[in-house]
Amino acid sequence: MTTEKSLFEQIKDAKRGNDEAFIAVIEKFRPTIKKFSRQLGYEEAETDLIIELIQVIKRTIFADLKKKYDGAIVNYIYHAMDNRKINLFKKYVQGKKTEVELNLDIIADQSHYEIEDVLLIKKALNDLPILQKNILKEKLIYGYADIEIAKKYQISRQAVNKTKNTTLKNLKKALKTQCFSIA
Repeated sequence: MTTEKSLFEQIKDAKRGNDEAFIAVIEKFRPTIKKFSRQLGYEEAETDLIIELIQVIKRTIFADLKKKYDGAIVNYIYHAMDNRKINLFKKYVQGKKTEVELNLDIIADQSHYEIEDVLLIKKALNDLPILQKNILKEKLIYGYADIEIAKKYQISRQAVNKTKNTTLKNLKKALKTQCFSIA
């Protein structure tokens, strides 16, 4: 019975020139590449995204990552490829769009609400206890798994999940309260 190498180990092997490891990493991200390729919708999108994945692997010093868990590495690579997808969209797709009517009244109106929303969310987040804020940030922004967060804070996985759910529920209440107090 062979044990499958972790993503971190496969990337280390790929950086050392192991072609099989490169192929294994590319295959691991194949669904993401296909998804982004369909979203871009131009012929060479898949090839461009594979090249980006190879470049991310070559230029990133994964040993410098604080967490070498597969979840953290997958999240890092996913976001790097997502950023590349946005750049490719701007380069190849957006430039080919036809003329679009622009209603400045709608834009001005939305920006007003967006600023208020951001301020409300920032206030609600600042009112959270530090552990709740950290768990929410690591779960939703950095994409760490519950077990990774639990190890870091030396609590159970269930405690991480419960804290996250309670925090989201409390944030929802706080935002509703703040929204009604402003109106």
